[in-house]
Amino acid sequence: MAGRFEGQSFVITGGTNGIGLGTARRIVTEGGRVLVTGRNPERLAAAEAIEGVHAIANDAADPAAAPALAQAARDLFGTVDGVFLNAGMGVISPLSDITEELYRKQFDLNVGGVLFGAQALAPVIKQDGCMLLMASGVKTKGIPGAILYAGSKGAVRSIAMVLARELKPQGIRVNTISPGPIETDFHGPASNDPGQAEEIAELLRAMIPLGRMGRLEEAVAVATFLLSNEATFVTGADYPVDGGEAQL
Repeated sequence: MAGRFEGQSFVITGGTNGIGLGTARRIVTEGGRVLVTGRNPERLAAAEAIEGVHAIANDAADPAAAPALAQAARDLFGTVDGVFLNAGMGVISPLSDITEELYRKQFDLNVGGVLFGAQALAPVIKQDGCMLLMASGVKTKGIPGAILYAGSKGAVRSIAMVLARELKPQGIRVNTISPGPIETDFHGPASNDPGQAEEIAELLRAMIPLGRMGRLEEAVAVATFLLSNEATFVTGADYPVDGGEAQL
């Protein structure tokens, strides 16, 4: 039996770790091919070693990198069935500590990476293809200290809704996925103190109605659904994967 992605090709930015890499693995397992991007040489090499995955160094925070990525996708695949603009970062900082550098660091990647990535890659997507943007449940939570991260992810959600309209003539579906706390290394080690790290994890679990953090495969399942032909009547939607945190 053929997999959902048999004969299909995709681009995933920030695809050398976490949800991005997990999604790439799932796609190739189900018959597809993926071009992933990243900046860490070791992670790029590890991703490249996966059969069906091609990895290139590309900085989503640099607008000039987007056309280079689009050309790489053309050279490799010709056209692609879908794009997952996943690259992003989150730094917690109260209003009083925000600097121009910190603002640029988060918005250039989280917002600029999505905006210029969409601009460059939309022409590479096949008619009736899809685009998935990485948002976050934080965008609607009003969490103290998350003003830059939440603001950037709120912008991603707004961009997605506009893109869903603008890319409709090409038949391109555009959706967002909004994870809550997922067991990945996205935020880096919470603490060098194991006891304190567990305390932080316990606080996170207490915030989630299902009483636990999400598993990587749970976020990947939603991402791959939205990238697949199972979701051909879904566009402009935001799919939370957060154990009910932003809903209840």
